[in-house]
Amino acid sequence: MKKLYILIILVLALIVVMLSRSIFFGEKNFDIKNQLKAENEIQLKRNLELKEKNKILEFEISNAQNSNDHVENFARENLNLTYPDEEFIIFDEEDKVKDEKR
Repeated sequence: MKKLYILIILVLALIVVMLSRSIFFGEKNFDIKNQLKAENEIQLKRNLELKEKNKILEFEISNAQNSNDHVENFARENLNLTYPDEEFIIFDEEDKVKDEKR
């Protein structure tokens, strides 16, 4: 009877070792789980940034649909379009930073 208990304990210990090996070194181990969690966090941040950009775009689209002034402003600022007798001047952001440091 004692040999049977020892045999059962050895079999159970072997099963535990095999299962723990798959947990730590198998396809679904802790390292892969942690890596997937990190990738998920990065993707969540990207999604939040894209949601914010979408809100801005929705606002610009609704303004463009409702206002001719917005369309004109967009054409002047982003496309550098002007009337034939106008002069368009652009200030660089670097100049602002240099002026603010003085």
